[in-house]
Amino acid sequence: MKFGQTRMHAATWLLAALLLVGAGCASTTLTSVWRDPSYSGGPLRSVLVMGISEETGVRRIFEDEFSARLKSVGVIATPSYTLIPQDGPAERAVLDAAIARAGAQGVLVTRLLRIERRTNYAPGYVWAVPAVGYYRNFHGYYSSAWVRYAPPQAFDYDIVALETNLWSPRQGELIWSGITESFAPSDVRHATREFADVIIKALREQKLI
Repeated sequence: MKFGQTRMHAATWLLAALLLVGAGCASTTLTSVWRDPSYSGGPLRSVLVMGISEETGVRRIFEDEFSARLKSVGVIATPSYTLIPQDGPAERAVLDAAIARAGAQGVLVTRLLRIERRTNYAPGYVWAVPAVGYYRNFHGYYSSAWVRYAPPQAFDYDIVALETNLWSPRQGELIWSGITESFAPSDVRHATREFADVIIKALREQKLI
C-alpha cells in the first residue's frame, strides 16, 4: 500500500460516533486491527492528522478535535488543513511538503468505508396486575383482566464504518490499521472526541505513540 492512495467518495461524512442508543453503551467500537510486525521504530512523537472528507467544515472539526486529543497525551499533532487548505485530494508534492513542514514522524489518515442501515427488533409484551385467586370470583378476575400491551417494534439506525491508518512517511509504509464501527453522528465534534479516544488507546497499547 502507498501513502496517499486512499480517497473517500461519499461526501457528507467524516467521522462517526454519537449519541448512545442505550445508557452505558460505547458508541464506537474497534472491530479490526492490524500492526506491522516488523516495525521497530518506537513511539511516534509527532503526527500529521488527516480526515478524508470533501466537506471542509467536517474535515476541520475532525482534525482539530483529533489533534487536541493527541496533544493531551503528549503527541505533537498537526491538523492537515492548516498546511493543505484545499478541498479534495492533494498532489504528491503538496503532501510531501506538508509532512516536512509539520515535522511529522507519522501520518494518521481516517476515511469512510461504508454506512450500513441496521434494524433492531424489540419484542412485544403483556403485563397484568396479579390478583390472588382471581378466578375464584368475578371481581378478582375483572381487576386482573385489564392488561397493558406493547406491540413488537423495529428500530432502524445507521452504522458508520471507518478505516484509520498510521503511515510512516519516511518509508511510505503502513504501520497500523484499524476499523471502527459507530452510530451515525449527530454531533461531529462530540463524536470525534470519543472516536479519537478509542484510536489513541489502541495506539498507546501498541506503543506506537
